[in-house]
Amino acid sequence: MADVRGLRGILVAVLLAAIVAVFLKQRADRAPARVQDVELSMRDYTFNGTNPTFRFHVGDRVRFVVRNEEQTPIRHNFAIPSLGIPCDRELGPGEIRHVFLTLKKPGVFEYLCCTHRGMGGTLVVTR
Repeated sequence: MADVRGLRGILVAVLLAAIVAVFLKQRADRAPARVQDVELSMRDYTFNGTNPTFRFHVGDRVRFVVRNEEQTPIRHNFAIPSLGIPCDRELGPGEIRHVFLTLKKPGVFEYLCCTHRGMGGTLVVTR
């Protein structure tokens, strides 16, 4: 009789552990993704010297840290028009703008400086 009770206790413990594991997995699946920082240095009419392409996945959360690092009074700004990030006020040398974005759809999107034609790069978002 004691063996049956011990076995029953073990089965209950295993069942509870399985339920907790499923609950924690579901909760983790719903947890927001961590925020990725992307540093963008605006200088010499480029972003980061080369106007790079950045790759992300749908659901990624990104904080763009955009800095005007010009040594002269050249002003820049930052936008991702097709993702709803408009041109904001121009940044003078030394100024910083933070742009937070959750990527909700796949595609190829242009980021740019609205003031200087040709100054921009690409975001590639995949599933």
